[in-house]
Amino acid sequence: MTNRSPKPPVKKDSSTIARNDTILDPRVFAYSVNEALLSQVIHVYRDNTHQNTSAVKTRGELTRTTKKMYKQKGTGNARHGSKMSPTFVGGGVAFGPTGIQPNNLKINRKMRAAALAGILSHYAKDKAVELFNAPELKKPEVKLVKSLLVKPDTLLVYGKEAPAFVSSVRNLGNVTLIEAGKLNAYTVVQSKYVALTPSAHEALVARILPLLKLAKPK
Repeated sequence: MTNRSPKPPVKKDSSTIARNDTILDPRVFAYSVNEALLSQVIHVYRDNTHQNTSAVKTRGELTRTTKKMYKQKGTGNARHGSKMSPTFVGGGVAFGPTGIQPNNLKINRKMRAAALAGILSHYAKDKAVELFNAPELKKPEVKLVKSLLVKPDTLLVYGKEAPAFVSSVRNLGNVTLIEAGKLNAYTVVQSKYVALTPSAHEALVARILPLLKLAKPK
């Protein structure tokens, strides 16, 4: 009888420790959406983030002299009026921003929900979305959480996780933290990967699914 040498312990990959066995709900994460709708919704979110407070002065708003630079004829130079013309340095600006804030663009709830489900489905198709098991912490442990979230440019969506876990993630350089109730399509496209906690997954499905127009089975 031969003695078999004991097998060395298998090391677990830190990038897979935090994965969850629960699958993503296909009604939300395998949703087909029109590309034009995605583009429209993202444009509205992006446009509404601008403050639109930049302003410049036109030639009529300047307080410099209005005296004519030189006589109209006989100088050999081009005809000019005052130095407040936009063609001169220090003159007014033509067609510049006015500082007038337009009303924010609006989209209805169903369009926002369809766009969010559509972009999450694109990420899921590219395997850029995964469920993340948040460790139960009684106090913040940044090193532990950092070893679990190793992918760059990750958007972590949380739900009912403990404040100690949220505090541990908040200052990680490669992770952006957002609550499930505040997630939108524009926030998703700004990150390369998306990680969902189980409570966030449940909250997103409960929030988005009633607003989606699901295809009827044939």
